[in-house]
Amino acid sequence: MRRFDELSDSEKTEKLLRLAQKALAAFGLSGELGFVAQGANTVFRLRAGGVSHAVRICAPGYDHATLRRELLWLAALARDTALAVPEPVLTLTGDLFRSISMEGVPGTRACMILRWIDGERREAELSSDEAAAMGRFVATLHRHAEGFRWPEELALEYQEPASRVLAAADTLRGVLTSSDDRALLCDAASAIAEATEGLGDGPEAVGIVHGDLRLRKMRHDQGSVGAFGFDECRIGTYLDDLSVLWNEFCGRDTGPSLQADLLGGYRAERELPHSMEDVVRAFVTLRFLESLARLATEARTNRTLSRETSTRIAKALRQRLADARSAGDDGDDGDAVRA
Repeated sequence: MRRFDELSDSEKTEKLLRLAQKALAAFGLSGELGFVAQGANTVFRLRAGGVSHAVRICAPGYDHATLRRELLWLAALARDTALAVPEPVLTLTGDLFRSISMEGVPGTRACMILRWIDGERREAELSSDEAAAMGRFVATLHRHAEGFRWPEELALEYQEPASRVLAAADTLRGVLTSSDDRALLCDAASAIAEATEGLGDGPEAVGIVHGDLRLRKMRHDQGSVGAFGFDECRIGTYLDDLSVLWNEFCGRDTGPSLQADLLGGYRAERELPHSMEDVVRAFVTLRFLESLARLATEARTNRTLSRETSTRIAKALRQRLADARSAGDDGDDGDAVRA
Protein backbone atom coordinates (compact mmCIF):
# COMPACT_ATOMS: atom_id res chain seq x y z
CA MET A 1 0.00 0.00 0.00
CA ARG A 2 1.34 3.43 -0.98
CA ARG A 3 1.99 6.07 1.66
CA PHE A 4 -0.44 8.97 1.88
CA ASP A 5 2.12 11.45 0.55
CA GLU A 6 2.61 9.26 -2.53
CA LEU A 7 -1.06 9.47 -3.51
CA SER A 8 -2.46 11.80 -6.14
CA ASP A 9 -4.47 14.82 -5.02
CA SER A 10 -7.73 13.11 -5.97
CA GLU A 11 -6.77 9.98 -4.02
CA LYS A 12 -5.90 12.06 -0.95
CA THR A 13 -9.22 13.88 -1.25
CA GLU A 14 -11.10 10.59 -1.42
CA LYS A 15 -9.48 9.34 1.77
CA LEU A 16 -10.13 12.62 3.57
CA LEU A 17 -13.73 12.50 2.38
CA ARG A 18 -14.16 9.16 4.13
CA LEU A 19 -12.59 10.64 7.26
CA ALA A 20 -15.05 13.56 7.07
CA GLN A 21 -17.94 11.11 6.78
CA LYS A 22 -16.67 9.35 9.88
CA ALA A 23 -16.47 12.67 11.72
CA LEU A 24 -20.12 13.52 10.97
CA ALA A 25 -21.28 10.83 13.38
CA ALA A 26 -19.67 12.71 16.29
CA PHE A 27 -21.90 15.69 15.49
CA GLY A 28 -25.05 13.68 14.85
CA LEU A 29 -25.19 14.86 11.25
CA SER A 30 -25.42 13.21 7.86
CA GLY A 31 -25.78 14.40 4.28
CA GLU A 32 -24.01 14.97 1.00
CA LEU A 33 -20.37 16.04 1.16
CA GLY A 34 -18.68 17.97 -1.64
CA PHE A 35 -15.01 18.92 -1.87
CA VAL A 36 -14.24 22.65 -1.52
CA ALA A 37 -10.53 23.22 -0.89
CA GLN A 38 -7.35 21.54 0.25
CA GLY A 39 -4.36 23.27 1.84
CA ALA A 40 -3.37 23.62 5.47
CA ASN A 41 -6.98 22.57 6.10
CA THR A 42 -9.20 20.41 3.93
CA VAL A 43 -12.76 21.68 3.62
CA PHE A 44 -15.91 19.89 2.45
CA ARG A 45 -19.41 21.34 2.11
CA LEU A 46 -22.12 19.38 3.87
CA ARG A 47 -25.64 19.75 2.47
CA ALA A 48 -28.45 18.34 4.55
CA GLY A 49 -32.11 19.31 4.72
CA GLY A 50 -31.60 22.52 2.76
CA VAL A 51 -28.87 23.71 5.15
CA SER A 52 -25.14 23.87 4.41
CA HIS A 53 -22.16 23.58 6.73
CA ALA A 54 -18.40 23.56 6.25
CA VAL A 55 -16.64 20.41 7.44
CA ARG A 56 -13.03 21.31 8.16
CA ILE A 57 -10.24 18.78 8.67
CA CYS A 58 -7.01 20.15 10.11
CA ALA A 59 -3.55 18.91 9.27
CA PRO A 60 -2.07 16.45 11.79
CA GLY A 61 -0.37 18.24 14.66
CA TYR A 62 -2.52 21.38 14.38
CA ASP A 63 -2.28 23.23 17.68
CA HIS A 64 -5.43 22.60 19.71
CA ALA A 65 -5.04 25.80 21.74
CA THR A 66 -5.03 27.85 18.52
CA LEU A 67 -8.12 25.98 17.37
CA ARG A 68 -9.96 26.54 20.65
CA ARG A 69 -9.24 30.26 20.54
CA GLU A 70 -10.72 30.52 17.06
CA LEU A 71 -13.83 28.46 17.81
CA LEU A 72 -14.54 30.11 21.16
CA TRP A 73 -14.48 33.56 19.57
CA LEU A 74 -16.67 32.42 16.66
CA ALA A 75 -19.19 30.92 19.09
CA ALA A 76 -19.26 34.18 21.07
CA LEU A 77 -19.65 36.29 17.92
CA ALA A 78 -22.58 34.14 16.79
CA ARG A 79 -24.17 34.39 20.23
CA ASP A 80 -23.60 38.10 20.89
CA THR A 81 -23.90 39.71 17.43
CA ALA A 82 -25.88 39.41 14.22
CA LEU A 83 -22.69 38.99 12.16
CA ALA A 84 -22.61 36.22 9.57
CA VAL A 85 -19.63 34.19 10.81
CA PRO A 86 -18.87 30.43 10.74
CA GLU A 87 -20.61 29.48 13.99
CA PRO A 88 -19.25 26.15 15.30
CA VAL A 89 -21.60 23.18 15.60
CA LEU A 90 -21.02 21.30 18.85
CA THR A 91 -20.45 17.56 18.95
CA LEU A 92 -23.04 15.33 20.62
CA THR A 93 -20.93 15.57 23.79
CA GLY A 94 -20.79 19.39 23.67
CA ASP A 95 -17.24 19.76 22.32
CA LEU A 96 -16.10 22.31 19.74
CA PHE A 97 -14.23 19.75 17.66
CA ARG A 98 -13.41 16.05 17.58
CA SER A 99 -10.06 14.41 16.85
CA ILE A 100 -10.48 11.62 14.29
CA SER A 101 -8.06 9.00 12.97
CA MET A 102 -8.52 6.52 10.17
CA GLU A 103 -6.42 3.84 8.53
CA GLY A 104 -4.61 5.18 5.49
CA VAL A 105 -4.66 8.80 6.68
CA PRO A 106 -1.58 9.81 8.72
CA GLY A 107 -2.01 11.31 12.16
CA THR A 108 -4.99 12.23 14.25
CA ARG A 109 -6.87 15.17 12.77
CA ALA A 110 -9.06 17.73 14.49
CA CYS A 111 -12.41 17.95 12.70
CA MET A 112 -15.04 20.63 13.15
CA ILE A 113 -18.30 21.66 11.54
CA LEU A 114 -19.06 25.34 10.95
CA ARG A 115 -21.94 27.36 9.61
CA TRP A 116 -21.61 27.87 5.85
CA ILE A 117 -21.35 31.55 4.86
CA ASP A 118 -23.62 32.19 1.89
CA GLY A 119 -23.26 35.03 -0.59
CA GLU A 120 -21.21 36.19 -3.53
CA ARG A 121 -17.48 36.72 -3.66
CA ARG A 122 -16.93 40.31 -4.76
CA GLU A 123 -13.43 41.43 -5.67
CA ALA A 124 -13.17 42.85 -9.18
CA GLU A 125 -16.15 45.19 -8.90
CA LEU A 126 -17.35 46.62 -5.63
CA SER A 127 -20.03 49.21 -5.03
CA SER A 128 -19.90 52.04 -2.54
CA ASP A 129 -22.61 50.34 -0.46
CA GLU A 130 -20.67 47.05 -0.40
CA ALA A 131 -17.49 48.76 0.79
CA ALA A 132 -19.45 50.55 3.52
CA ALA A 133 -21.09 47.26 4.56
CA MET A 134 -17.64 45.72 4.96
CA GLY A 135 -16.60 48.65 7.13
CA ARG A 136 -19.64 48.11 9.37
CA PHE A 137 -18.82 44.40 9.60
CA VAL A 138 -15.22 45.03 10.70
CA ALA A 139 -16.29 47.69 13.19
CA THR A 140 -18.84 45.35 14.79
CA LEU A 141 -16.18 42.63 14.96
CA HIS A 142 -13.81 44.99 16.76
CA ARG A 143 -16.50 46.37 19.06
CA HIS A 144 -17.25 42.84 20.22
CA ALA A 145 -13.53 42.16 20.69
CA GLU A 146 -13.30 45.08 23.12
CA GLY A 147 -15.25 43.11 25.71
CA PHE A 148 -14.33 39.52 24.87
CA ARG A 149 -11.53 37.62 26.57
CA TRP A 150 -10.24 34.12 26.07
CA PRO A 151 -9.87 31.89 29.14
CA GLU A 152 -6.64 32.56 31.01
CA GLU A 153 -5.05 29.29 29.83
CA LEU A 154 -5.58 30.36 26.19
CA ALA A 155 -4.55 34.00 26.56
CA LEU A 156 -2.04 35.43 24.07
CA GLU A 157 0.52 38.22 24.48
CA TYR A 158 0.21 41.35 22.37
CA GLN A 159 3.21 42.03 20.16
CA GLU A 160 3.63 45.76 19.67
CA PRO A 161 4.18 47.13 16.14
CA ALA A 162 7.65 48.37 17.10
CA SER A 163 8.69 44.84 18.14
CA ARG A 164 7.26 43.39 14.93
CA VAL A 165 9.08 45.84 12.68
CA LEU A 166 12.37 45.26 14.53
CA ALA A 167 12.02 41.49 14.10
CA ALA A 168 11.29 41.82 10.38
CA ALA A 169 14.12 44.31 9.85
CA ASP A 170 16.62 42.09 11.68
CA THR A 171 15.79 39.21 9.34
CA LEU A 172 15.94 41.33 6.20
CA ARG A 173 19.24 43.01 7.12
CA GLY A 174 20.88 39.62 6.82
CA VAL A 175 19.55 39.25 3.27
CA LEU A 176 20.15 42.71 1.81
CA THR A 177 23.67 43.08 0.44
CA SER A 178 23.53 46.76 -0.56
CA SER A 179 24.21 49.43 2.06
CA ASP A 180 21.68 51.65 0.25
CA ASP A 181 18.99 48.96 0.61
CA ARG A 182 19.82 48.51 4.29
CA ALA A 183 19.55 52.27 4.83
CA LEU A 184 16.20 52.26 3.03
CA LEU A 185 15.02 49.44 5.28
CA CYS A 186 16.17 51.33 8.37
CA ASP A 187 14.29 54.46 7.29
CA ALA A 188 11.13 52.44 6.63
CA ALA A 189 11.33 50.71 10.01
CA SER A 190 11.78 54.04 11.78
CA ALA A 191 8.81 55.56 9.93
CA ILE A 192 6.57 52.61 10.86
CA ALA A 193 7.59 52.76 14.51
CA GLU A 194 6.99 56.52 14.63
CA ALA A 195 3.56 56.29 12.95
CA THR A 196 2.29 53.56 15.28
CA GLU A 197 3.89 54.47 18.62
CA GLY A 198 0.98 56.53 19.97
CA LEU A 199 -1.75 53.94 19.47
CA GLY A 200 -1.70 52.60 23.01
CA ASP A 201 -2.55 49.10 24.18
CA GLY A 202 -5.95 49.58 25.85
CA PRO A 203 -9.10 47.70 24.77
CA GLU A 204 -10.13 50.62 22.55
CA ALA A 205 -7.02 50.07 20.40
CA VAL A 206 -5.95 46.44 20.91
CA GLY A 207 -7.94 43.23 21.12
CA ILE A 208 -8.78 40.04 19.26
CA VAL A 209 -8.59 40.58 15.50
CA HIS A 210 -9.37 38.44 12.48
CA GLY A 211 -5.77 38.70 11.32
CA ASP A 212 -6.23 38.23 7.56
CA LEU A 213 -9.52 39.86 6.54
CA ARG A 214 -9.26 39.91 2.75
CA LEU A 215 -11.91 40.35 0.06
CA ARG A 216 -11.70 36.68 -0.91
CA LYS A 217 -12.72 35.74 2.64
CA MET A 218 -15.87 37.86 2.59
CA ARG A 219 -19.29 37.17 1.08
CA HIS A 220 -22.06 39.58 0.09
CA ASP A 221 -25.70 38.56 0.37
CA GLN A 222 -28.51 41.07 -0.27
CA GLY A 223 -26.71 43.98 1.34
CA SER A 224 -25.24 42.07 4.26
CA VAL A 225 -21.67 40.84 4.64
CA GLY A 226 -20.26 37.63 6.06
CA ALA A 227 -16.70 36.46 6.58
CA PHE A 228 -14.76 33.28 7.27
CA GLY A 229 -11.10 32.26 7.64
CA PHE A 230 -10.72 33.16 11.33
CA ASP A 231 -7.86 30.67 11.85
CA GLU A 232 -5.30 33.49 12.11
CA CYS A 233 -7.15 35.37 14.86
CA ARG A 234 -4.84 36.79 17.52
CA ILE A 235 -4.33 39.79 19.78
CA GLY A 236 -3.57 42.77 17.59
CA THR A 237 -4.22 46.42 16.79
CA TYR A 238 -7.62 47.12 15.26
CA LEU A 239 -6.13 49.51 12.71
CA ASP A 240 -3.75 46.76 11.58
CA ASP A 241 -6.73 44.46 11.00
CA LEU A 242 -8.50 47.19 9.03
CA SER A 243 -5.36 47.85 6.97
CA VAL A 244 -5.72 44.49 5.20
CA LEU A 245 -8.99 45.49 3.53
CA TRP A 246 -7.73 49.05 2.98
CA ASN A 247 -4.78 47.62 1.07
CA GLU A 248 -7.07 45.47 -1.10
CA PHE A 249 -8.53 48.66 -2.60
CA CYS A 250 -5.16 50.22 -3.46
CA GLY A 251 -4.12 50.33 -7.09
CA ARG A 252 -7.70 50.64 -8.37
CA ASP A 253 -9.15 53.67 -10.12
CA THR A 254 -11.97 53.57 -7.57
CA GLY A 255 -9.60 52.79 -4.70
CA PRO A 256 -9.69 56.15 -2.87
CA SER A 257 -13.50 56.32 -2.93
CA LEU A 258 -13.82 52.68 -1.79
CA GLN A 259 -11.39 53.36 1.04
CA ALA A 260 -13.48 56.36 2.08
CA ASP A 261 -16.64 54.21 1.97
CA LEU A 262 -14.93 51.49 4.01
CA LEU A 263 -13.91 53.97 6.71
CA GLY A 264 -17.31 55.67 6.60
CA GLY A 265 -19.04 52.35 7.23
CA TYR A 266 -16.63 51.60 10.06
CA ARG A 267 -17.20 55.00 11.70
CA ALA A 268 -20.96 54.43 11.56
CA GLU A 269 -20.52 51.57 14.05
CA ARG A 270 -17.34 52.36 15.97
CA GLU A 271 -15.23 55.43 16.66
CA LEU A 272 -12.20 55.80 14.43
CA PRO A 273 -9.53 58.53 14.58
CA HIS A 274 -9.83 60.88 11.62
CA SER A 275 -6.06 61.13 11.24
CA MET A 276 -5.49 57.43 10.78
CA GLU A 277 -4.60 57.07 7.09
CA ASP A 278 -0.85 57.35 7.74
CA VAL A 279 -1.12 54.73 10.49
CA VAL A 280 -3.00 52.33 8.22
CA ARG A 281 -0.40 52.80 5.48
CA ALA A 282 2.32 52.10 8.05
CA PHE A 283 0.65 48.80 8.95
CA VAL A 284 0.39 47.90 5.24
CA THR A 285 4.14 48.43 4.90
CA LEU A 286 4.83 46.50 8.11
CA ARG A 287 2.88 43.51 6.83
CA PHE A 288 4.85 43.67 3.59
CA LEU A 289 8.16 43.66 5.47
CA GLU A 290 6.96 40.68 7.51
CA SER A 291 6.01 38.80 4.33
CA LEU A 292 9.49 39.41 2.87
CA ALA A 293 11.06 38.29 6.16
CA ARG A 294 9.02 35.05 6.07
CA LEU A 295 10.21 34.39 2.51
CA ALA A 296 13.81 34.94 3.56
CA THR A 297 13.41 32.65 6.56
CA GLU A 298 11.81 29.92 4.45
CA ALA A 299 14.62 30.19 1.91
CA ARG A 300 17.22 29.84 4.66
CA THR A 301 15.40 26.87 6.18
CA ASN A 302 15.16 25.16 2.79
CA ARG A 303 18.74 26.17 1.94
CA THR A 304 17.53 27.98 -1.18
CA LEU A 305 18.61 31.49 -0.17
CA SER A 306 20.69 32.56 -3.17
CA ARG A 307 22.01 35.82 -4.56
CA GLU A 308 19.05 35.79 -6.96
CA THR A 309 16.56 35.47 -4.06
CA SER A 310 18.27 38.30 -2.19
CA THR A 311 18.10 40.47 -5.32
CA ARG A 312 14.38 39.80 -5.70
CA ILE A 313 13.72 40.67 -2.07
CA ALA A 314 15.71 43.91 -2.40
CA LYS A 315 13.86 44.83 -5.61
CA ALA A 316 10.47 44.13 -4.01
CA LEU A 317 11.44 46.23 -0.98
CA ARG A 318 12.52 49.20 -3.11
CA GLN A 319 9.35 49.03 -5.21
CA ARG A 320 7.07 48.74 -2.18
CA LEU A 321 8.62 51.71 -0.43
CA ALA A 322 8.44 53.76 -3.62
CA ASP A 323 4.73 52.87 -3.85
CA ALA A 324 4.24 53.86 -0.21
CA ARG A 325 5.76 57.27 -0.84
CA SER A 326 3.25 57.85 -3.63
CA ALA A 327 0.40 56.45 -1.47
CA GLY A 328 -0.04 53.53 -3.87
CA ASP A 329 0.09 49.81 -3.13
CA ASP A 330 -0.09 46.63 -5.18
CA GLY A 331 -0.46 44.14 -2.35
CA ASP A 332 1.34 42.99 0.76
CA ASP A 333 1.94 39.30 0.23
CA GLY A 334 5.41 39.35 -1.27
CA ASP A 335 4.40 37.94 -4.66
CA ALA A 336 6.98 40.13 -6.33
CA VAL A 337 9.78 37.89 -5.13
CA ARG A 338 8.08 34.55 -5.81
CA ALA A 339 8.18 34.65 -9.61
